[in-house]
Amino acid sequence: MYTKISGGKKEDIIYWKLTWRNINRSLRDYIIYFITVALTAALMYSFLALGFSEDIISLSENMAMLTSGIVLMSVLIAFIASFVIGYAIRFILGQRKKEFALYELMGMETKAVCYLFLVEHIIIGGFAFLLGSLAGVGLSSVLNKLVKNIFDVPHSYRISFSLKAWVAALMYFILMYIFGMFRAVKIIRKQKVVDLLYDNLKNEELRIKSVSLSIFIVLVSIATLLAGLVLIGKGLHIQTNKALLYFGGACLLLFTGVYGVHRQFPFLLYHFTKQNPRRKYKGENLFYLGQIGRRIQSSGKTMAVVAILLTVSLATMFVGLTMGAGYKANMEAYYPYDVGVAIDVPLTKESMEPVLSFIKECCAVEDSLTYYLYSVPDAPIEALAISDYNYLRQLLGLSPVLMNDDEFLIHCDTWGYIDKIQEELKKQPEITLAGHTLTVAKTPIMTEPMEQHQMAGTGGYVLVLPDEVVQYLSGNKIRLAIKLKSGGYPELRSEIRDFINSNRWNPELQAGYEMPERRAIGVQVKAWGVENSLTGFTVISFCCLYLSIIFIILSCAVLAFEQLTAIDKNRKNYAVLDRLGVDRQKQILLIRRELSTVFLIPLLLPLLFTVVLIVGAQVLFSTYILQEGLILLYGLLTILGFSWVYFTYFGATLFIFKAVILNPM
Repeated sequence: MYTKISGGKKEDIIYWKLTWRNINRSLRDYIIYFITVALTAALMYSFLALGFSEDIISLSENMAMLTSGIVLMSVLIAFIASFVIGYAIRFILGQRKKEFALYELMGMETKAVCYLFLVEHIIIGGFAFLLGSLAGVGLSSVLNKLVKNIFDVPHSYRISFSLKAWVAALMYFILMYIFGMFRAVKIIRKQKVVDLLYDNLKNEELRIKSVSLSIFIVLVSIATLLAGLVLIGKGLHIQTNKALLYFGGACLLLFTGVYGVHRQFPFLLYHFTKQNPRRKYKGENLFYLGQIGRRIQSSGKTMAVVAILLTVSLATMFVGLTMGAGYKANMEAYYPYDVGVAIDVPLTKESMEPVLSFIKECCAVEDSLTYYLYSVPDAPIEALAISDYNYLRQLLGLSPVLMNDDEFLIHCDTWGYIDKIQEELKKQPEITLAGHTLTVAKTPIMTEPMEQHQMAGTGGYVLVLPDEVVQYLSGNKIRLAIKLKSGGYPELRSEIRDFINSNRWNPELQAGYEMPERRAIGVQVKAWGVENSLTGFTVISFCCLYLSIIFIILSCAVLAFEQLTAIDKNRKNYAVLDRLGVDRQKQILLIRRELSTVFLIPLLLPLLFTVVLIVGAQVLFSTYILQEGLILLYGLLTILGFSWVYFTYFGATLFIFKAVILNPM
């Protein structure tokens, strides 16, 4: 019997030996738990190290937002992970209840049993945290390199350790563990020995569902999903803060719909499959349907909640990947000039000289060009003179374009318009302007980035005409493009805007024009765009990735533990099959089929919603991204990355399930 031994050291030695024996004997139960803790620790450390990195913070004035964002995400993740770890600990406790009851029957105090269980988890969790931290050190260097690549900062792969990030991750880890262990110890202390012995033998309480009610709930949930999608569509067309209300309402409707469908649809699928006698009694389907029915009965709520988490995970991962890559691809097109001033007013070119002089006082100017965007009669397109066009190309380091005096071409750096422009040029290869008939140039479309939504056009493209033709057109929009020697500084943007809006600048109109009531003025400074816009998108992108990957891991862990919780009952069910003469290979196929079904059920709507999100983004936003096919590419990468994590957990669960069912200890 386990009795108190005089001398605490001998007692501790016995407990430590017992702890190590229990760990070795229960390694199979700890596999998924260990993987989850290690991956969570690796991701938490790596992203915290990124947020605390001085190299990253120094990239821009506002990069401290990344630190704040990652810390806030870590708090949220630690809170959610604490429930998952608590869930995992309760699963392991469920597997060990009989063992702990025997310890108490042999005379071990409840306090000692709690101590044993606590020490086991400290050892397993501590080792998982240390291993995860080690992996996180390597991963943090990868993340560091990714951020610096976004900002075009030279960087070689270098492994470094952040004590600050490690301490922060350890604090979150300890808090998660305290919560989980508190729940487990509470169960051991309160449950009687008889409950610990026979808890896993209790019969499940079967609840008969109403088929008509389930159908009604599914239909209402589908309507809720559609309403959520409609709200998202409306929100995208609203330019005020009211859009946030639409998006918030849409998320609430989508989550409600996902939960409702996943809560009822598996039951309906199971019910109607059972109604088909040919399918029901074919092969081992009767056993398979019985197993799935019990899973839907016991794990239905969990699978519905997991479906919501997976929807959030896939959506945030796609948004994070696409937003970061898309904005990086567009930076060259958004800010091709060091400084760009766009004024949609027919000013004289002399009016821009004071603006240029002011900029010269602030920075060393290498070259500049003041030019017009000309209105084309009866056409929704602006025109550039070929001389101005080639000068802009020179500012951007591009080779000049040769064009005859009776030719024209189109410059379009927005790939979504190119096909339509090509079709129009085939239909109309000639145009007549100011008495001049022009034909399409040998190279009809040029596509280099020139910022064609403000500077070199306003609709994503511009018509390039001979100088002899544009002199007969109205230059009602004036532009100033500047190349600086040093690249400028972010504050230059606000300084230029203040000068333009001050009394120090008195522009003059061209003859025959009146000053409009509203003046559309735009100022672009590449240094400002890189530091502010790119910083904001980087913060959003990496915070989304951090949240999505952790959510996927935690969702998969919950789903895996939910399947393993009923492993004792499944062992007995498969033992019956074995006694009935069902060979081992068929049992393996049944196990794989059963777990595949349970793991695929929560994926129904999350994958469908992700596909809708990818297609919708492609339709609505693809024309605004410089790189063709980028949305589809990162949509595919989202699904592949998610699948890799998801099916890794599926494989681990399948391995444990087969080991326990077919090779019981």
